[in-house]
Amino acid sequence: MKDSPDIENGAQGGGHVPLWQRTPANDTSNDRALRDRALRDTVEQTVDIAILGGGVAGTSCAYHAASRGLSVALLEARHLAARASGRNDGQILLGLGEHYNRLIGQWGARDAEALWNFIDDNHEGMLAVIEEQSLACAATRRGGLRLAEAEPEAAELRESTELLADMGVPARYLDASEVAEALPLSRGFVGGLFLEREAIFDPFAFVNELAMRARDRGARVREACTVTAIEGDAGGFRIRCADESEIEATVLVHATSALAPELDRSGFLGRTIFPFRGQILATHPLPAEVCRAMPPWAMSSNFCYEYFRMHEDRLTLGGMRWAVPGEETGIVDDSTVHDGVTARLEGWLEAHFPAIARAGTAMSWTGIMAGTRDGLPLVGGIPGRPGEYACAAFNGYGMSFAFAAGATIVDLIESGRSERPAATMFRPSRFA
Repeated sequence: MKDSPDIENGAQGGGHVPLWQRTPANDTSNDRALRDRALRDTVEQTVDIAILGGGVAGTSCAYHAASRGLSVALLEARHLAARASGRNDGQILLGLGEHYNRLIGQWGARDAEALWNFIDDNHEGMLAVIEEQSLACAATRRGGLRLAEAEPEAAELRESTELLADMGVPARYLDASEVAEALPLSRGFVGGLFLEREAIFDPFAFVNELAMRARDRGARVREACTVTAIEGDAGGFRIRCADESEIEATVLVHATSALAPELDRSGFLGRTIFPFRGQILATHPLPAEVCRAMPPWAMSSNFCYEYFRMHEDRLTLGGMRWAVPGEETGIVDDSTVHDGVTARLEGWLEAHFPAIARAGTAMSWTGIMAGTRDGLPLVGGIPGRPGEYACAAFNGYGMSFAFAAGATIVDLIESGRSERPAATMFRPSRFA
């Protein structure tokens, strides 16, 4: 792997910084939230919950806990949404990469429906809080399109459309001619599944805005706060930080995703979670006529292995890690990109959207995600560690799970149970 320079801003212009973290346009700081000041709220007493990690999972936990009157300290080593939560392409999806027919095949009809409903609750909850709390994150709900590049996947999309319709989900199958009409610049798609309630947004802005609403409710947020040690047990955790501060908490939540194993004293998360790296590119600004031909949808193809959308006058495209040796598994460095993945993404764009490919690649970046063997997240108590919880390992679908997962964690802390049927599927104890 070769570390490529940042094409638009140059190797000295901030490196592989996500598009979202470059706004305002003249800001290419690699740590945007730290460029002038970090959030350094004081924590003067024992808090009910200390949350490690300021991504979408940690901020969601903090928001729900503070909204219920619990005292919270949210600790982030860098800045809010510094890692995967601020480095994805900002799609709020229904379902997962596996089409719904496959979810039924893997989990059975009852659990597949419970899983879909959990993600649907997450989806609606996120969009509701965005509207009700006026979160400035450029959210647009105009729908999403899952595309097939070959007939076998098209057949699965047709089957999934029927299964979802039976559940009352607004879903519509598009044949090749309808796809061509919806995406006149596209080439090589033989069908698609349109889900009218999917959305796109700025994920970096969402996490930061949600954290501010958590602060409004009393949560204490500390950025640039590297945790060096955890001592004590349930009811009396002591968290030591690199700045020599200490925070005491009754309950501890691990929400650092791929890095969660570093602070888990039990070793369980290290045995259960594996990291992998995704990569995204953004084009140079596109001509106005090209932008008009591209709808503001969440879009993907090849079982969601490739995913794309418009952001203002650029297209962002991610995926292709499957096409390089090792599939970028085991990597925790998000400061470089893989040239082979970049070439594959550019080849995909040339094959399927040649008019957009002509604009060229302006920038690319990576993000580190965490996976589990069964493809479901860890949401619940860590086995053998009373008072310690995991809210992590969303297998690349953090925006589909984490807001509702944060609420589930607070349910479990408060009452020991959750009313969401799918919550039992996410228990970490399934790997114990």
